[in-house]
Amino acid sequence: MNIAFFEIKGWEKKHLKKKLKGHNLKFFKDPLNDKNLQEIKDFDIIAVFIFSKINKQIIQKLTKLKLIVTRSTGYDHIDLNECKKRKITVCNVPFYGENTVAEHTFALILSLSRNIHKSYLRTIRNNFSIEGLKGFDLEGKTIGVIGAGRIGLHVIKMAKGFGMNILAYDVNQDKFLAEVLGFNYVPL
Repeated sequence: MNIAFFEIKGWEKKHLKKKLKGHNLKFFKDPLNDKNLQEIKDFDIIAVFIFSKINKQIIQKLTKLKLIVTRSTGYDHIDLNECKKRKITVCNVPFYGENTVAEHTFALILSLSRNIHKSYLRTIRNNFSIEGLKGFDLEGKTIGVIGAGRIGLHVIKMAKGFGMNILAYDVNQDKFLAEVLGFNYVPL
């Protein structure tokens, strides 16, 4: 098989070469674009990340393409309708980073609520005044979560731990889960 990887980091190459011996592999650190597209026009498989926009025009130029793999949970950067028409299988990573992304979300929320960013900037300027740095508690505040999928549910659980009120929007609503976790679905 001819397999092209886009948005690849150096450490990934070694692992992929070891695991995919016997296949023709091509690696690009940039996203798939019109420039590097010419180098892979006869490839069977492409593996991308979120910055490679796989639209109808790109798909039509890859006449031998059988499989698109995105190394992400989301796949909104791939034209699924065109893939279906051309019988190209699309795969993603459905269980990836739920906790990591949710924790990062709360790291950012806490940074804002406790003025950590302002404190840091002051200290690197040798200003140790606490004037204007009083933060606020998250307990009792309301958080809105857009998308109550795997990552969103982790955010909801963490928000519950902080004693927050939780509103969520999702196209697929699980009323039982909302009751168990103690949040309310609302329109966007």
